[in-house]
Amino acid sequence: MGPGHDHPRTAGTVLPGASARHVEDLLRDFVANADELVLAQERLQALLTAVISVAEDLSLEAVLERVVSSACVLSGARYGALGVMGNERGMNHFVSVGFEDGVAERIGKVPVGRGVLGLLIEDPRPLRLPDLREHPAFEGFPEQHPPMGSFLGVPVRVRDKVFGNLYLTEKSGGDGFTAMDEELVVALAAAAGVAIEKRAAVR
Repeated sequence: MGPGHDHPRTAGTVLPGASARHVEDLLRDFVANADELVLAQERLQALLTAVISVAEDLSLEAVLERVVSSACVLSGARYGALGVMGNERGMNHFVSVGFEDGVAERIGKVPVGRGVLGLLIEDPRPLRLPDLREHPAFEGFPEQHPPMGSFLGVPVRVRDKVFGNLYLTEKSGGDGFTAMDEELVVALAAAAGVAIEKRAAVR
């Protein structure tokens, strides 16, 4: 182009107000997403640590306790439990973490798989509830039982058979469990199934 004409790629270097706001919005989104990516990376690292821990050379009972503890850490749950399935669509063993000393003993009889806990027995798929007490299947808590609201349940399979169910309650911060919480616990449950199969084979 001749002298005195602006080059089309350099003309109008000042962004209109609307475009400037758009760039600011994009920058804010980028920063927010960067924070989320860092958080996701940290949680994936925590998952890897948990998977390695349940794969250690431990007894079956120790593996079950490690699975529950790791699931609580990954999801931010205050309480966690793993109910092992029996032969008649109920639970014959129950491993729990998070209770203060003596509380589990005062509660007495362990759950057998009724109420909300039984939902995963009837339909073994991940289940997230903002408040388990508001679900129609809720049957109440026994005496001495601490209050629990938010709930995440995930089946633990050994090969194609449901070995038991992971139950997590009381998400930290007062919010409900998230889709990411569910994905992390599902991944941990898959690793747990492999570890449990190995331990069960040598009992």
